Amino acid sequence: MGYGKALSYAGAVAVPLGAGVLLHLWAGWSTRNPLGVPTALAVLVGLVLAGAAALAHDALFRRGGGVLALVVLLAGLGAVWVEARDSRVRGATVSCVVVGKVRVTDHPTFGEGAPAAKRLYHHVLDCPGGRPKEFSWERKLGAAGAPVRIAYDPAGRMDPVPADENVARGALHVPAGLLLLAAALSVASLRHELTGRGPRIP
Repeated sequence: MGYGKALSYAGAVAVPLGAGVLLHLWAGWSTRNPLGVPTALAVLVGLVLAGAAALAHDALFRRGGGVLALVVLLAGLGAVWVEARDSRVRGATVSCVVVGKVRVTDHPTFGEGAPAAKRLYHHVLDCPGGRPKEFSWERKLGAAGAPVRIAYDPAGRMDPVPADENVARGALHVPAGLLLLAAALSVASLRHELTGRGPRIP
């Protein structure tokens, strides 16, 4: 195997895995740091990283191969972002009191296979420090005067949840599996393009 081919194969593995690691580090830092990085800026930088990974992936191929690998790569990077968000818990918990009548709204869905209709309970809260002022949830937390404990993100990057729901739900194996699959597909595409052997990957 020539030096150039070895570099191409190394890049086919390094691009998806390296991009995934960088995006996970950025997503984790931007949602946890005390400076309160704005959500729009965090997402913008994440999109720039994903775009750079897509360009680096495209540069590996002479004839535009590896389209399926690119699709899986972008899906994996999206899963990385979701995992980093879901693995985080809100940093503050506050004891509040429900004020007034709890308002109920129904949100129907349409079409075969659509998710079930959702009912939301809208609570007006009286919390020390004034945050959060309102809270909507899929169940009623209590009538007027009832005490409730709410977990929230002081920087406003995540919606508040009941304190007993403030748990990490990240699943790292999902993005890891997608990125490893993207790397394998890239290697297979490169092998076909550089040597003409092996299965053709679109």
